[in-house]
Amino acid sequence: MDMGRAAGTGLQGESDYESVADSDRFGKWRAIKLGRNDRAILIGATGCGKTTLARRLIEDAEKPYSVVYDPKGESISKDWPETGHVVFDDFQAIQASEERRLIYHPSVEEEHDRRAQDEFFRWVYHRQFTRLYVDEAYSLLGGSSPSHYFQACLSRGREKGISTVVSTQRPSRIPLITLSEAEHYFIFRLHWPADMQRVEEITRISAFDIPEQDYQFIYWSALTGKRTGKLRLKLSEA
Repeated sequence: MDMGRAAGTGLQGESDYESVADSDRFGKWRAIKLGRNDRAILIGATGCGKTTLARRLIEDAEKPYSVVYDPKGESISKDWPETGHVVFDDFQAIQASEERRLIYHPSVEEEHDRRAQDEFFRWVYHRQFTRLYVDEAYSLLGGSSPSHYFQACLSRGREKGISTVVSTQRPSRIPLITLSEAEHYFIFRLHWPADMQRVEEITRISAFDIPEQDYQFIYWSALTGKRTGKLRLKLSEA
């Protein structure tokens, strides 16, 4: 299907996924691509494909500046440098960097320091024209009231050219603001009933419809209220 934009989704690009069910209401899409200042949430259990999809959303030629907050320091910090991302574990060093695509792996002390976390997101907010990816929203401190500047990136970042992509395994345990500011939802396999319930409350996608296989997902648009059937990432093209 050769089209510049999938109807009702705000997504466009080269083919990165395929329909896996006749219920796909938008047909065979073209690749996932957010608007320059859009916000997305990736929801799913460990190993379901969130990080693979996140990488495609972040490595967007029309959004050449990106920052990844990677508290786990596992696959992202190890694999993403292959495509031009530069990893830092020192906050002063990343602030001074002129590289376009940055990954920040905070120390254990900084990861548990709310002031240090807020200072990081303050830097991102004032950097502007950046796509921010937070790998696991549950790692953010503050409970129902996370970092002031993280909230600013979500709610006021568009005016500064900031786009956000946030992933989470446990949507039932993260603040509502983290979910409610997103225009784009990508829903992968989930384990816990409470998480499925939270997804259904927001998107009306029931637990019976949520994908059960890894690398399958459903897309839901908060702008239109429309959703797709199950889609599968094409790993051979990664």
